[in-house]
Amino acid sequence: MNAFLYFIVLLAWGSSWFAISFQLGDVAPQVSIVWRFLLASLLLFIWCFIRGLKLSYPWREHINWLLLGFFLFCINYICAYFGTSYLTTGVVCLIFSTLTLFTVFNGFIFFKKPIRLPILFGAIVGIVGLSIIFSNEIRSSDWSLDSEIVKGFLWMLLATFFASIGMLLSGQMQARKIPLIQSNAFSMLYGSLILVTYISFSDISFSFSTSYSYVTSLIYLSLVASAIGFGVYLKLVGNIGADKASYVNIFTPTIALLLSTLFEDYVWSWTGLIGVVLIIFGNIIVLYAKPRSV
Repeated sequence: MNAFLYFIVLLAWGSSWFAISFQLGDVAPQVSIVWRFLLASLLLFIWCFIRGLKLSYPWREHINWLLLGFFLFCINYICAYFGTSYLTTGVVCLIFSTLTLFTVFNGFIFFKKPIRLPILFGAIVGIVGLSIIFSNEIRSSDWSLDSEIVKGFLWMLLATFFASIGMLLSGQMQARKIPLIQSNAFSMLYGSLILVTYISFSDISFSFSTSYSYVTSLIYLSLVASAIGFGVYLKLVGNIGADKASYVNIFTPTIALLLSTLFEDYVWSWTGLIGVVLIIFGNIIVLYAKPRSV
């Protein structure tokens, strides 16, 4: 069952890189994120109404969902978009692939979770593999201390740090038997509203594009990558732990490159194939790591 969930997340998030490319243009990225999670939240609430799922919860749960929305559906995306304005796609993928490392160490520091060495080792192997795939982009970047690359690097590290906190929070909530669908619905709503507040105090123009490519990619990102993707991923976090589940973020760029091969004529090199082999090897190490002793 967990292997099936893992595969669903890989497909949902790996394809999201391609869908996001149709979101870039007239609408500010931060605004597109608002539309994405507002629509995803609406879809989840509609599902709750259809299934008759409970939607009345104590205010303390809403505080938890506000925190989850802030870390997982708001601040990490703001930092990520600041970072991507300075970095190439390959470098962005590489930095965000450190999510497993952040999850391992943040889980230990803030949530008292033991460090599982096989997951740590597997994550490092995977990151090395991803580094090899994007080695040309990394070599061609200016890594001097006063360069914009370093600014982007720091923004992306912040994005990864905040995302790992959000995933660990979700794992804790599931351990307390808080329903995942309702949790995601409220958290996405609160994250969107925080983003709206941020936009209202900035010079970003709040707009919408009615073009076919924008609307269809928005629906795909809201339904598949967000409502389904985050739901399945966070279910995986509850089942196998945030540290194991976060390895998905090392693997998804490879899925994105496979789609790029089909639709954008991306050409693989021998070094790229070696990188994929290392990512798969790291994935095997992570997924076969022994569960935590209770």
